[in-house]
Amino acid sequence: MVRSKASERRETQRQALVTGIGMVGQQLSSFFQNPKLVAKVAYSSLAIFTAFFGSRLAFKMMGMRAMARFGKPQLVRETSKLYSNNYLTLPFHWMQKRVMMGMKRTEKDLLSGVILEKRL
Repeated sequence: MVRSKASERRETQRQALVTGIGMVGQQLSSFFQNPKLVAKVAYSSLAIFTAFFGSRLAFKMMGMRAMARFGKPQLVRETSKLYSNNYLTLPFHWMQKRVMMGMKRTEKDLLSGVILEKRL
């Protein structure tokens, strides 16, 4: 009894598989026999592909443009920026930077008072 039920179940599954494959094959053959439908599907697939990848490329390019416009310039040195977690101390950092820049000695300052003669 158990063997007959198992064989019956296997036969039912095999028939369902054969029926499913037959239906898929019949639908595919009817699809490929209709050239207008094939052309519409190909055109729609191409349109979806182009829209997806075109919009993805457009968003990447807009992002790159925005980063180039608003992002950090490549040639800005990190040492020339003022950093502080407390915004109230930024004026003091700015003043310190200005004082240090004013204290730098230039070549003109270094050579002031030095007499250079050609005979020496």
